[in-house]
Amino acid sequence: MFSPILIISLREVKNALENHYLFGMILLLATLSLSLILLGDTPVGSTGVSQLSTQITSLSSLSIFFIPLMALFISYDSIVGESEQGSLLLMLSYPIKRYQFLLGKFFANWISLSIAIIFGYSAILLLSLFNNTLTAEFIQIYLRFVFTSILLGGIFTSIGYLISVVVAQRSTAIIYCMSAWLFFVVFFDMILLIIITSKYSYLISADLLGNILLLNPIDIFRIISIGEQGNNLLPLQAISNVVTLPGYTLLLSMITWAVLPLLIAINLFKKKAL
Repeated sequence: MFSPILIISLREVKNALENHYLFGMILLLATLSLSLILLGDTPVGSTGVSQLSTQITSLSSLSIFFIPLMALFISYDSIVGESEQGSLLLMLSYPIKRYQFLLGKFFANWISLSIAIIFGYSAILLLSLFNNTLTAEFIQIYLRFVFTSILLGGIFTSIGYLISVVVAQRSTAIIYCMSAWLFFVVFFDMILLIIITSKYSYLISADLLGNILLLNPIDIFRIISIGEQGNNLLPLQAISNVVTLPGYTLLLSMITWAVLPLLIAINLFKKKAL
């Protein structure tokens, strides 16, 4: 007998295929990634930066802006939307626990986004193969980049579910999700950069700065995905040259970011009055 989590996940993935938004995400990532790679090939010779560094940095910038946005877009109404439509009570009237319902939808959304990332970015491999520029080094860095992009998608899918459980209306969920996206993608680094370039920079040591960066999954993703290939191209180059965090610490931090909001969402959903 199939698990309720698996049944719900399969139903949601089927809906994603029928509604064509999975294909839309694949097409969006493939188009944008190919455009960045093709446009980034032109200035490489004049900057002295390797082509691989430019490509990885361009792709990381693409993931930083679009993957969290897509993750929040597909998850923001997963619970509150079902509640507003009246289907949540109907689904929970079946022999299924609340955590199973939430996990089933979460895994379906994360799997759909992961498929979009894998197939969307695979266009880069095809382009490299066509241009005879596909190397073992590029494949290794590409696989690490795709893996961390999938983790990043899981993190913001988890955050989207937490927001969807907390709020009472879909319109409120949209506002909260956009606020979360703006904070992590834009404002966090902006505020940090203002502080470390001001007269109060002495308050933040190198060790403290590393711990602060762990509070933002975007910065963790940037450090892991770019690594040594693009240190000179990082928006916060001064930070990248000071902060040295072990790889296992960064990976565990991303996993924690993916799991913790989901656990909080499950706990709140169990207590939520329907």
